[in-house]
Amino acid sequence: MSNQEQIEYWNGQAGERWACEDDRMARLLRPVAVSLLDHIGVEPGASALDIGCGGGSQTVLLAERLGGTGRVLGVDISGPLLDVARAKTQTQFPEYADMSFLQADAAEHPFDPASVDLLFSRFGVMFFDDPAQAFSHLRKALKPDGRLGFSCWQAARDNQWVRDPLQAALKHVSLPQPADPHAPGPFAFADEARVTGMLKDSGFTDIRFAAREVELNFGSGGSLLETCAELVGIGPLARLLAEADEATRQRVIESVAESMSAHFVDGVLTLSGAVWFVTASAD
Repeated sequence: MSNQEQIEYWNGQAGERWACEDDRMARLLRPVAVSLLDHIGVEPGASALDIGCGGGSQTVLLAERLGGTGRVLGVDISGPLLDVARAKTQTQFPEYADMSFLQADAAEHPFDPASVDLLFSRFGVMFFDDPAQAFSHLRKALKPDGRLGFSCWQAARDNQWVRDPLQAALKHVSLPQPADPHAPGPFAFADEARVTGMLKDSGFTDIRFAAREVELNFGSGGSLLETCAELVGIGPLARLLAEADEATRQRVIESVAESMSAHFVDGVLTLSGAVWFVTASAD
């Protein structure tokens, strides 16, 4: 999707739906956020931008690491998700960094130059319409010794949580025409060489990729069918089924459940995810 399409998507019904799903997504992705923060090594007292902060769950984790003398600004284009994020700050945490949120396009918003120590993102930077321009713009907000740290998905074929359910779904629906693999979307940054070149062109140095495999736990004690209904409601399958009728959707859920049964234990479906942790320096 183009940048304008992304804005419309995340502020329309999709944004409202993701806002309703925020608690579930926060639980699902918390291990990634914690591991990314460990990998980056956040300095207490620093200032940070959380790019694509969504519902703010990882913003709160970042604020905890930054401590009471730090500050973090969460930036997102989605009004519905930012409402969720702001609700999280109604409870005061004196030992956490000061948290605030801004509805804006991070690729264009005029942040104060050389004002932050860290650009951080958990799966929030793969949706830029022009990522090289966006990173070049964001780098200007970093102090001379500032750092960039983000997570992004490796290729869909390497992510079991996408690959296996999709294979089951294709018994009932067809894939659309192949899209540009580098178009804005969850897997746009899967190509390490491309992203490295893009960050170099944006002025970053000391660019490093670390591969991580994570366990993603879907479900909260319901049946296998209920859990698989949740699973097909996120990621590429959700968009694939966006125009499907209810009968087709139900057949897909049943096929996914049949293929996932070996991974379902005590109300939890555990599938693997393949992630890149990417770090870089401003100069």
